[in-house]
Amino acid sequence: MKFDFDIWKVTKSVVLVLFIIFVFFNFNKILNKFNQTPPQKPQIIQIQDNALLIKLAADNQKIKELELELKEKNSLILKYAKENKEKVDEIGVIKSKLEQTVKLQQSSSHVYLNGKITDHHFIKIYKKASDGTEFPVAWAMFHPNQTDPNKLWKTGTYPLEFNVNVIETENDKGTFNRYAELNVENNQMEETKGNKYPVKITRLDWGKSERNDKSFYLWNPRLGVGGVVTNDIAAPKLDISLSSYGKTKRDMDWRFLTLGVGYSNYEDANGNFVFEFTPAQWNFGNAVPLIENAFIGPSVGCTDSGKTSFGFSISVPF
Repeated sequence: MKFDFDIWKVTKSVVLVLFIIFVFFNFNKILNKFNQTPPQKPQIIQIQDNALLIKLAADNQKIKELELELKEKNSLILKYAKENKEKVDEIGVIKSKLEQTVKLQQSSSHVYLNGKITDHHFIKIYKKASDGTEFPVAWAMFHPNQTDPNKLWKTGTYPLEFNVNVIETENDKGTFNRYAELNVENNQMEETKGNKYPVKITRLDWGKSERNDKSFYLWNPRLGVGGVVTNDIAAPKLDISLSSYGKTKRDMDWRFLTLGVGYSNYEDANGNFVFEFTPAQWNFGNAVPLIENAFIGPSVGCTDSGKTSFGFSISVPF
C-alpha cells in the first residue's frame, strides 16, 4: 500500500512541532533573553571587610590597563608568563592594608629583685583586624643593664602570612563572578597559631580578555543529531563532522565534511535509509539570540534504493 504524502506539509508540521517543543523547554531562557540588560561596568559587592564579590564581563580595555600596571611594577609573574609565551586571559589586582592603630603591651617574664629590673623587658606590638580582634605583628626588647646605647633595644617583626583566596564562578545565565578574601596569620606564636585574622580589602580590580582568534581544526570529529530535507525526502539523522573552524574545538563557527545516516518512510510504507553528505555547515545559532550551537548547510541525500536528491540539513552537535 502506497501513501501519497505532501513533503512540504510534512516538513512544516515537523518544524512546527519542534518549535513548540523548543519553546516549551526553553521558556525561561527566552524570557531571560528579552529581560537582559546591556553589559555594565564591574560591580563590587562588599560581603565583609575582608571579602568582596566582583561581577564583570570580558573587557579587553581593562585587562590591557591592568597588564600595563603590572608591567610598570616589574611583576615577576607577568614576566614569567610572557617568557613562557602564555596568553594572559585574566588579571586580578587585590590590595589591602591594616588599620594604623597600634597597641603596646608590656607583658614579659621580668621580675624585680632588690628594686632593680632584670636583664630584659619584652614588648609586643599589636594590630587590629577588620573584625576588631588583635594580633601581634612585631616585638621589641629593652635591656636596661646594657652600658652600650646601641644595645639597649632589639626589635623584630613576626613572619606574618597573608592569604588571598580568589574564586571564579559561573551561574546558569553564563555570568562570571570573582570572589576574593584576605586573611593574615601569625603562626610563630602558640597563642595565635592557626588563627586567621581578616584584613580589610581596599581594592579589587579584574581584567578578562575575550578570545577572538579563530583556527581551522583539520581533525575534529564531532557527533551531531538533526534532520535532512530535500526535494524528495525528509528524515531525522545522526551525523559526524570531521573538521571545524572556530575559537576552540567546541566553540565552532563552521563544521566541515559531515556524513549522516537517517530513516524516512516518505517514499513507501517500508521506509528507506537515507545517507547524506554536507560539505560545510554554518552555526546560525551565533546569529539567532534564542538558539545556540545549531548548524545548517547544503546537503546531498541518497536513499538505500539509490535515489539521489539535493536540499539542506540541520544539526546540533553533542
